[in-house]
Parts: sequence; structure tokens; C-alpha cells
Amino acid sequence: MTYRKNHRFFGTQIIYSIGLLLLTGALLAGCAAAPQPSIDIYMEPVAERFNAQIDPETGAATVVKKGVAVTIKPIDEIELFELTDDPKANPYLIVERNGAVEPIYTVFEIVVHNRKNRRVVFDDTAVLMDANGVQYANLPNDYFDELYDNVNLGHRNPWGGVHPYARTVYPAYYGYYQSYVDAEALEWGRVVIEDSILKSGKLFSGAKRSGFLIFDRLESDATDLRVVVPGVRIVHSNGKEDKLEFKIDFRQVLP
Repeated sequence: MTYRKNHRFFGTQIIYSIGLLLLTGALLAGCAAAPQPSIDIYMEPVAERFNAQIDPETGAATVVKKGVAVTIKPIDEIELFELTDDPKANPYLIVERNGAVEPIYTVFEIVVHNRKNRRVVFDDTAVLMDANGVQYANLPNDYFDELYDNVNLGHRNPWGGVHPYARTVYPAYYGYYQSYVDAEALEWGRVVIEDSILKSGKLFSGAKRSGFLIFDRLESDATDLRVVVPGVRIVHSNGKEDKLEFKIDFRQVLP
């Protein structure tokens, strides 16, 4: 499967110059308003696609194949905001000076459940496709490791502060103001990513594992979406494997 490369080339260019801000979603310096997360754009599963079972209360969709259930649920802005007590340590959001909260990524929660097989193995990979033909590979743990490892905290606050803050700017496509981000918030943000992101693994009968699928933020005109999870395998006692692919469609609802 071929993924769209140009979106990650652009991302690489901004990672090393402003990656700190993309990772921490820090509050702006100065007299900023209290954060005000709200759901302006949300996603809903598309019913009657791929035999998906829809939970109307949570917006989650489940597809079952050969005793393996994969459930995918969009994570909205408020749910992302509630992941941390301190918005400065939230790696998924940016908070504007006026208190508006802006997601940095498109995030889904996935649950892989081995309901009856001897053993199921799954990878931490997925693909998000939109109706415009754009494909996004999910951002793996190694991506964030590299991102954090290359953040330069050597520059001090140019206004004379003693805290290890790095002055930087938001990427042009956000159009926000300058901000300061501290090292402690950066460290906690990395912990949040580490704890929440999906990790590949093995599941014995009855076991399940959950985590986040993190994608670059979708374009505003990407209304019809498909999440593809290709790396699920049933391992039989004779060593043979059944390879499964799960697809679930969503619709991004715009204001």
C-alpha cells in the first residue's frame, strides 16, 4: 500500500524547528483566558458498512471477523483535553490566547479483542483515507520518540527568565502567537503519548488491548473517512496464520 509522502516531508521540516510546540499544546504566555474546549467538528461512524456494529452513545464502531473484534472510536476535543490536568502538558492540543482549544492531530481509540482464538497477533499500524484520495499512516511511537529527542531546550527565555523555556512560534497554518513551553510540561507530554498510543502485541483467548491511533490533522474538507487496520493475524496451533483486515467508515461533521 502506498502512502502519501508529501504530508510527512512538510511535517519533517517543522518538526525540528517547532516540534516542541506541536508536542505540548502549551498555553500562551501572558494573560491568557482559561481553556474553553468545545466540539465544533465531530465524527460519527457510518452505519451499514462492513457489518459494523454502532454504539449510538459513544460513537464507536465494531467489526468482528473470525472471533476477533476491532472497535474504533473517534476521540473528540473535550476527551483529549481531559487527558491531562494541566493543558500545558497535553501533547494533543494547542490553547489559544483567547482560550480556544485546537487539536493538533486526528485521534481514534482502538480496541482489539481476541474473543475465542488461541492467539492473535496485531501490529500498531493503520491507515486513514479520505474521499479525496489522501492517505495518512498513523504516527507510531518511534515518531514521537524522535520528535522529543530532537527538541532543543538549550535556549533560555529571552526576557531573562530562569526557567528552561524555549521561545518558538506556531506553524503558519495555525496562525497563532508566540509561546513559551517548559521542560517539565514536555516531559509529561511524552508520558501521555507513551501511555495512550497503541502498541503492537499478542492476545490470548479472551484478552484485549486498547490504545490511540494518532494521525496528522485532517483537512477541513475531508468529510468521508475510512480507517483501515491491516495487521491482525490469527495464529493457529500448527503455526499457520489467518491474516485479517478491518475497515470502518466515518463521517466528519462540519459546522
